[in-house]
This record gives sequence, C-alpha cells and structure tokens, in this order.
Amino acid sequence: MAALTGKDVAHHVSEYVKINPAGVDIAPKKIFRIPDGVTAVLDGKTRGFEAGKAVTWDAYEEVPPRDGFWILEPGIYVAAFPRVSVPNDVVGFAYPRSTLNRLGLVKVETAVFDPGYEGEFTQTWLVPIRAKIRVGEAWVQMVYIRLEAEPEETYDGYWQGEKH
Repeated sequence: MAALTGKDVAHHVSEYVKINPAGVDIAPKKIFRIPDGVTAVLDGKTRGFEAGKAVTWDAYEEVPPRDGFWILEPGIYVAAFPRVSVPNDVVGFAYPRSTLNRLGLVKVETAVFDPGYEGEFTQTWLVPIRAKIRVGEAWVQMVYIRLEAEPEETYDGYWQGEKH
C-alpha cells in the first residue's frame, strides 16, 4: 500500500482549500448543531434522532455563518463537506487539521471511506470551548491509500451518495 499524492487526491474531491504533498485540505460547506436532549437511534437500517415516534435527521440545527465566520458555542456539531469519490482501488481517510486539535476542537473519528464511496461526507465534532472559525478554513485533510489489490466488492451502504 502507498499514499496517493495530493495532486492525485484532488482529482476526486469537488472542492478543496489546498493541495498538500499527501492529500488535500477540505473546508466544510455547512455546519449543523446536534441539539441537547435528542436521542440518537441506530437500529438496523433505522438511523437518526428520535422525534416522538419517528426517527429523523431533521433534529440537526443548521448554524448560519455570521460575518464570514462559524460561531460555535460548546456542543456537538456535524460538519458537511464537499463531494468526494473514492476510487475502487483506494481507501480514504479524513484527518483533522492539527491546528484545530491544538485549539482544543476535537473531531470524533468516523469510519474509513471504503473503495467506491461517493458523496458529501459528514463528520461529528465535539467543541468544548467557544470557537470562531472563518468560513472556507480547512478542517480536514483527505488522504487516500492505494490497496494492494482491488476488492471484490465496493461500498454500497447507507451513506452512498449522501448530499447536504
């Protein structure tokens, strides 16, 4: 296995902030807050937040930018990123930018991006302190690692084609 160059990764990302030697920096397009008091549900193919007797994704509260910044109060957020596609012979990872970690913002790790995944991925972030982040600032670096062999099957799961 070997990491793809940033130039190679850039061909598979619809929008990025910067090409790095081993990946690309990506900024979120939208930010959502997960409100206090909701219950997350994961039950087979049922996924989302409990709202009465229904399970929905509508519990997210979009955080609109103010004067070019995301103003985030302490809480749990979901960042929606631009469209990525993962080639069939590659596995993808979106690592938090080190500056955000140094400032105390914590990304909750998600699963790997399996070969064949395509969509506008989301990631959950725990923000323990008030944060002011300019819209367009990179939050993650997308890295692709080439597999030793192409898998027999590619991703065809719940999140295939997600859009925000």
